[in-house]
Amino acid sequence: MDSISPASRDLARRLLAGEPARGKNSGGGSSAASRPPAVGVCDKLRTVLMTFAGMAGYRSLLKRALTLAAARAPELQGVTVMPDGSLSGIEDVESGKSKGAVREWEKVLVAQLLDLLVTFIGEVLMVQLVRQAWPDLPAGPVRSRTEDES
Repeated sequence: MDSISPASRDLARRLLAGEPARGKNSGGGSSAASRPPAVGVCDKLRTVLMTFAGMAGYRSLLKRALTLAAARAPELQGVTVMPDGSLSGIEDVESGKSKGAVREWEKVLVAQLLDLLVTFIGEVLMVQLVRQAWPDLPAGPVRSRTEDES
């Protein structure tokens, strides 16, 4: 797992791009509006993955994705996965950075998580889970195999 597939990177970018508006409209107050888009994406995936794999399964998957992502994005080194599946230390990654903009570390983290899902449960099931978490995702292919073959 030394490279992130272009298809997962593209899907991560699309999911992250839609997340800031959702956070601001979620009614969660100012903390929801200012949280990194990656937190919102991981929270939505947690909801569907807990039903599928349980809390331990989700935490395990997120820990592995975080470990792989931290190798590419050193700013994630201090982030940990909490017992409830949330990310601790993410606010330290945010300090000093412009709020609202999706940063490379977010794309790397989400793409790693998506790639791990494809590895462990397959592309078809991963796509079903993503569509369950984002029912408003535009119709059409979520991932394209041809992108991964290049």
